[in-house]
Amino acid sequence: MPASQESPAGTAPSVLLVEEYDALTAAITSALKKFAPRHRVRAVESLAEAQASVVETRPQLLIVDFDPPRQDTIEFLEKIAAVNPDARFLAIASGVPADLNNERYGPNAIQFIEKPFELSQFGAAVQALLGPWTTASGDSRGTLRDLNARDLIPLQCLNLATSVLHLRSGEDRSGEIQFVEGQIAHATTGNFVGAGALHQMMRWKNVRVRETEPIIDAPRTIHGAWHHVFGDAVRHSKAIVDEAPPAPPAPPMPIPIPPIAPPEPAKLAAKPVARTGKKIVLIDDTEMLLIFVEDALSIAEPTLQIVTAFTGSEGVRRAEVTLPDLVLLDYSLPDLRGDQVCERLLQNEATSRIPVVMMSGHVSEMAATARKYRNVVATIAKPFMSDALVSLVREALAKGPLPAGAVARQGNGEKPAKPNGAAVPRETPAPAPPPAPVAVAEPPPEPVPPAPVAVPVPPPRPAPTPPAPAVVPPAKSTNLAASNGSSVVLGLGMEVIAVQFTPRFQIGTIRARPTASTLSLTQPSSPTENLLAGFEIGSVELDPSGRIQTMRVVPTRQPATPVVKRNGFAINDVVIVNQSASIQLTAGQTAPMTMQLLALFKVARVELSERFEVAQLVLQPSGNRVRISLDPKSTAATEFETAQVRLDPSRQIAEFVLQAAASASA
Repeated sequence: MPASQESPAGTAPSVLLVEEYDALTAAITSALKKFAPRHRVRAVESLAEAQASVVETRPQLLIVDFDPPRQDTIEFLEKIAAVNPDARFLAIASGVPADLNNERYGPNAIQFIEKPFELSQFGAAVQALLGPWTTASGDSRGTLRDLNARDLIPLQCLNLATSVLHLRSGEDRSGEIQFVEGQIAHATTGNFVGAGALHQMMRWKNVRVRETEPIIDAPRTIHGAWHHVFGDAVRHSKAIVDEAPPAPPAPPMPIPIPPIAPPEPAKLAAKPVARTGKKIVLIDDTEMLLIFVEDALSIAEPTLQIVTAFTGSEGVRRAEVTLPDLVLLDYSLPDLRGDQVCERLLQNEATSRIPVVMMSGHVSEMAATARKYRNVVATIAKPFMSDALVSLVREALAKGPLPAGAVARQGNGEKPAKPNGAAVPRETPAPAPPPAPVAVAEPPPEPVPPAPVAVPVPPPRPAPTPPAPAVVPPAKSTNLAASNGSSVVLGLGMEVIAVQFTPRFQIGTIRARPTASTLSLTQPSSPTENLLAGFEIGSVELDPSGRIQTMRVVPTRQPATPVVKRNGFAINDVVIVNQSASIQLTAGQTAPMTMQLLALFKVARVELSERFEVAQLVLQPSGNRVRISLDPKSTAATEFETAQVRLDPSRQIAEFVLQAAASASA
């Protein structure tokens, strides 16, 4: 892997990525810079390279893509577990059952995420595995020292293995599991055979493992799809663990023990913080996001009482029982949508005053819910960082419950939304003086509900100026906004169609079209270094103002077409536009003016092919400004604003209309 894929050297902890597809390496590396900003990232292509890197860097987290399947996986795990037993492991694979992580009890050495995955899901898994582990005992997260059958069996099945696993536990028990093309065919340990043997081995700790060739003509004692067989074995073994009687107390000492003087106050061990604070019901169907959010809130406010739910119905029931001070709600759930959960909470007298903070990657649906339902006091778009969430939750808790008598029982009201997505209360027909702004740092001591004040979502950047679809950098800035970890600089060659000059003969407007179907993507921190060989322009979606809302780009193995800039062109026509308003020059056909357009985008989503290679990146503009470079002898660029983008019938870019930025034309 080129050195460009590795973060600068230092003493920071590291993350090791094993990924053979260049496109996916670039996307995951970019995402890691956002979700693990304090970690160095190294990417390699093979398990052999990874083994050498583990010895050198001792990474805190390993991320391995097992699609396509990798040979010698078991040997690799045994070796790195011996070298770096405190590392955590995230496996990316195709065909991961939806409830695999939820049904396993822990601790487990390997966490699984299915391809294709959403950026927010991947970010939650990374942050949960790298964050401080403050959740209750029984947490499924573990390190490689916790490697067990609950890790190895699904990994072998997802890896489509045909082999025999030989397991040996710390209690010197041994067993074998045979796999045929990723299915569990046979298991044996002691006097147990088949499913009974699996139930026994599922509970073993401190497991050592080796892999051998499959046994010819071995009996088949286990039938059925592997995830059903595995799920039954996990549930059966967990029931035995839960029902196991506690260990008998130690026998009394025959020799009297002299009294021990109490320790000095300064040497007393710190007692765990009692969770007697505000109550929160957290509803989301992604286990790693639940863990990440619970970790972040528990560290910031150790006394918080947090209850989690995987479905909307379960979340509503828990809210009715616990009557929390706040509900954190995902929009997309397995059984109900977020708006349906809000409706049910409003219809119940007991839960109608509970404020809701909605968190989702479905930004438009979430914004519509915030406008319609009064109990949605704020929203935050996935993926998000822990500090933004903690700040939002603190503000929402400080406001207290919704005002009595002013809560709509049905979600049929009108409620505007702020540009940053934070819901604001609906205006009442009767005029009333607005409440004086009060800064609240701590929850009010009195139970009197405060005035209805909207809770804004802390934006990662300054709020956009309507009608622009994204954040506009300050007018005085001459550089693109700084990278937030998932940002890329898009470089596109353009041919000028026409230029309009102001009466002072300064460029006012440029009309231009792409010169080629390929473009380049670079890191903002390394603008001269391509993430990949090149990309082809895909379909584009425009917002109501005619600017880019999303752009799809397709990775290719071909390099991006070099941009040859030319700052002059043959003139066909000179037109006075609106008489004295401006002068327009239209390009001729013989020597067109060419330029390079640079724009900052963020990677909103990664879409994968059937082979789970990157098929497309979905990009969203990080602002409305672009930079134009015309001079072939200079890298200097001038800021413009996108006034309009026109598409051809295939929804690809046909033309840009650019206007000089305020600072450039002044």
